[in-house]
Amino acid sequence: MADGAGGLAAVGGLAAGRGLTVLAEAAWPGAGDSAPPSLAGFVVSSFSPIAAEAADRCLAQRYGSGPADPAEGTGTAVVVVSTRGDLATAVAVADSVEAGRPASPLLFFQSVPNAVVGYVARKWGLAGPVVCVGASGDPMAEGLDEAQLLIEDGDATAALILLVEPAAGAVPDSATALLVTARFEGDHDD
Repeated sequence: MADGAGGLAAVGGLAAGRGLTVLAEAAWPGAGDSAPPSLAGFVVSSFSPIAAEAADRCLAQRYGSGPADPAEGTGTAVVVVSTRGDLATAVAVADSVEAGRPASPLLFFQSVPNAVVGYVARKWGLAGPVVCVGASGDPMAEGLDEAQLLIEDGDATAALILLVEPAAGAVPDSATALLVTARFEGDHDD
């Protein structure tokens, strides 16, 4: 996520260029965050917990304690974007297989990146399509492109975009959530 007012304007500009308006934006980590949050049912990896936390922070800006108004939630898609995906879960499963021992059943559930989307969708009442993207370029641009397509094609009226990157080397865990909808005439960039 881009930092500060300039970063928010940049995201708004990227969205506006695709005919979208940013309704809410949040990230993990934020001020005061030190360790990834825990999330019941998700083990070994921070991927799903940080995605859920960023989504909760973003959606709370729009809907308070939730869930979303059914008129909005029904048409809200969820787009998960990551360049690395959930490496910790993949490595844990591979290590178990290589060692000849059974992997934890929880790892099979969470080995699909959209597993956390079910948790977020149920909690917030989102019932639109779910898309997972393995970004090969700019994750923000690719997430906005996917949201634009879903909205323009009439498959969704809004989209929650989750950009999730687990830690890699010196780069810490991060997740950004954006709630976007179609840009209407008269909308301006602030």
